[in-house]
Amino acid sequence: STDAKTREADVVVVGAGVAGVCASIAAAEKGASVILIDASHGGGASALSGGVVYAGGGTVQQKAAGYGHDTPENMFTYLKEETQDAVDEETLRRFCKTSAQNLQWLEKHGARFEASLCPYKTTYPTDRHYLYFSGSEEAYPYNKIADPAPRGHRMVHPGLSGSELWRVLFKSAVGLGVDFMPVSKVTRFLRDKNQRINGVETKTLPKSSPSFTRHKSLSKKEKQYQMSLRPVSKWYHNRALNLWNRDAHLQTLHAPSIILAAGGFSFNPHMRQTHMPEYSNVAPLGTWRDDGSGIALGTSAGASVAKLDRMSAWRFIYPPTALLEGIAVSASGRRMLAEDVYGAALGGIMIQRHAGRGFLILDRTQWRKARQQLFQQTSGPVLMQRFHWMYWGYKKAGSLAGLAAKFGIAARGLEETVREY
Repeated sequence: STDAKTREADVVVVGAGVAGVCASIAAAEKGASVILIDASHGGGASALSGGVVYAGGGTVQQKAAGYGHDTPENMFTYLKEETQDAVDEETLRRFCKTSAQNLQWLEKHGARFEASLCPYKTTYPTDRHYLYFSGSEEAYPYNKIADPAPRGHRMVHPGLSGSELWRVLFKSAVGLGVDFMPVSKVTRFLRDKNQRINGVETKTLPKSSPSFTRHKSLSKKEKQYQMSLRPVSKWYHNRALNLWNRDAHLQTLHAPSIILAAGGFSFNPHMRQTHMPEYSNVAPLGTWRDDGSGIALGTSAGASVAKLDRMSAWRFIYPPTALLEGIAVSASGRRMLAEDVYGAALGGIMIQRHAGRGFLILDRTQWRKARQQLFQQTSGPVLMQRFHWMYWGYKKAGSLAGLAAKFGIAARGLEETVREY
């Protein structure tokens, strides 16, 4: 029974986003009994995402789109420059070498990808395209280091595809016998007499509880408003949390192997202020349960942590692609970097070097061209943001000096930059 106070398995996976579900599938394929637990009802931040899998090295979709020249070594060369020291070389090489077969593995478990290449630079393609240059592959200096290739493989599904990617993988996991325990939060590790970890204690709202159905309904509403109306989402989250606090009870899960896949800490203000104060005002992406509890659980077992001072903070200039004809400058008026880099590269430079501020300078012709491209190249949340930019969130002037004055940019630096570029 899933409501039993004590249970056993070969593997317990903590966190049921795409990472946790894939770990569960991999273990089940090898014959292990698996219990997959989640603080909510599954999906995590993955189910709110665009459902894009970064893959290369010669995927079927790349070859069909005319980019069969992408090799694992070419992919590694690019990613090594992009990620710097964030991933050790052995892990990165393995990731690149197995990338194409990993994509096929996802397809085996229900994911769908195709070769409809987006013909323009975008942060997320419309429903007409499902393969695109999702990083800085075509931008300087990366295009001088490795041959550019499209590696953003978007799950085939209308709108944001992450929820469907998660759904098909979760269905496969359950079909393989993975036992799912929703509304379960790990309180501590269990240890044997030799102090080896041999399980976890959870606080679980059982499916037999009268509160379970109500919790699921509240959580569904919470997720529905997470990306658009965050205060409303928080209202639903707090009420679901109250039910869990009131009616959940302790359970014991014994397993020789524990896998943590419980998300980051984007929704933990204290951890953000402690580890990355310069990012503390960045609007977080994810779910309310991205609170760092999985990281804290790992460190409680003696695990080391790294890179807690870094965050993927996005500022995408494109689409529309005409905006890339402008110049991205800092308050000094100097150009910051190539405008067509990945959004996290631009966001990182802005925060680390320019106090989070930057300005895109365009002339009238470029601006009108961008407006004409708006509805052809954007949709969904991207369209809403760009629509605000292009009809309300801008300033204009008859001269560079006048524009600099309105924004508080150094006029001389801006004029010199525009002359140079």
